[in-house]
Amino acid sequence: MHHRRLIHVAIFLLIFVLYSLFKKSPPPPSVKIELPVKPLKAFIYSAYYYPTSKSLGDNALALLMSINLPPTPHFSTPDFKEIIISAENSTSSIVVRTPHHKVNYNDHCLIMTIFATAQLIPNVEKIKMVSDDGMTEIPFTKPSYVNRDVVVCVAPLFVSEQWQNFLFAVHIYKKYGAFVNLYLISAVNTFYNLMKEYEEAGYLSIKPWVYVKFSGIPKAIADTNSQIELRSQAAAQSDCLLQYKEAAKFIMFFELEDVIIPRLAPTYVKEFQQLFNSDQLSYIYYQRENYNAVVTRYGGRFSLKNMFGSLTYKNFREAGKSVVDPLRVNYTSLHFPSHVPEIEKYIVSENVITHIKTVDWVDIIEDPNEKQVVEPLYYNGTSETIISKKDILDLEKDFRKMRKQLQLKKTLSKLPRIRYYSVLAYKCYTMKYYDLYYFNRRSGITCPGPLYCKFKQHPKINCMQANVTYSSMRKLLPITYYYATDPHFSEDIGCHAH
Repeated sequence: MHHRRLIHVAIFLLIFVLYSLFKKSPPPPSVKIELPVKPLKAFIYSAYYYPTSKSLGDNALALLMSINLPPTPHFSTPDFKEIIISAENSTSSIVVRTPHHKVNYNDHCLIMTIFATAQLIPNVEKIKMVSDDGMTEIPFTKPSYVNRDVVVCVAPLFVSEQWQNFLFAVHIYKKYGAFVNLYLISAVNTFYNLMKEYEEAGYLSIKPWVYVKFSGIPKAIADTNSQIELRSQAAAQSDCLLQYKEAAKFIMFFELEDVIIPRLAPTYVKEFQQLFNSDQLSYIYYQRENYNAVVTRYGGRFSLKNMFGSLTYKNFREAGKSVVDPLRVNYTSLHFPSHVPEIEKYIVSENVITHIKTVDWVDIIEDPNEKQVVEPLYYNGTSETIISKKDILDLEKDFRKMRKQLQLKKTLSKLPRIRYYSVLAYKCYTMKYYDLYYFNRRSGITCPGPLYCKFKQHPKINCMQANVTYSSMRKLLPITYYYATDPHFSEDIGCHAH
């Protein structure tokens, strides 16, 4: 009996020893590592309030802003998935939460453009952006409700001198039924005066497009000088879309050097209606074919007929541009709305964009009254032409009508005769961006920000520059909202200011 008890004790001790040897040690107490939080800064480009909207709904707000949203290895981005908005009218108020959507997807840039929309209340009088520890009242405006068939949204012009391209484009757009909305950062003074003459004649609307600024914020938090893609071009195009969303049947996103001559119908709207042959299409995409033009450097000798006759195909295709149904699209990137499913787009094979890639400025040019009308050839190498002789003569007639008015004010004779800024900008972007992109050296690409290309002011060339009043804001968490007021043009801050 005693012997059996000893055996039981030994077995117990063995089990205890084995358990002690093999049991897992308790985990050490968890330590939460707090990464530094990057304060969020958002610059509101535009806030459109729609009393009625066929696509966004009545009493809708559309917001477009740049924000230092993308995380980096050294920062953790706060949980920022919703925008909170407060709205008031004379009798009531509302607070709404809404998600935001990225407009552009350039991985090289650390400040992104985002879009958001929300349903508010009728007859809004005040709109405020809500943070955890305060609110920021923001200015807002109503979109255009003037019916238009087609609106061309022209990407922001910067230190612009190419007045020949401007004349070429605005007369073409008018003839085929489009209204031009042109964003302008800066242009040589005499060229700006030419644009204003055409604005007063109803060809276009000129809108100041300003730089993003966060007053008093260090570059380590939000570097607006180098981390916003191409001077916010996608934001400008999206702003134009929101501005004319309720007014236009179709909206084109082009640069000043881009034109389309309709081939399927006599006007833009009829060509687009043929190509949008499905209720499911959100946008159509035109390829760009590059051409060279030879033009006079003297405004008084310029002729659209001569410019058409000088066009030669460069045998090089570039990324195209899009035309959208504004009821189905709320924002767009540089070339097309990247958020739209593939099944909702159509790549156009029936026509192309004529892209004036290069321009030669020359001293001697033939008299347009004596020169025969030359129909430039279509890119495909056949006998097809870009435009008919009749249409060229119609365009020349329209230009000569405007020329009589321009000559009275000597606007044409004062236009730039040399290219200074445009040549420097072209060389810079070719070397630092396009050569790297097209020759598969993309690892060398950095964000093409607002000050991507720096060059000296020319002492004898003056510019009109977009200008605004920037406001300092009290820091709020998790996000501080900024905006600018009083957009206008100034001629005393230089051609290349920021």
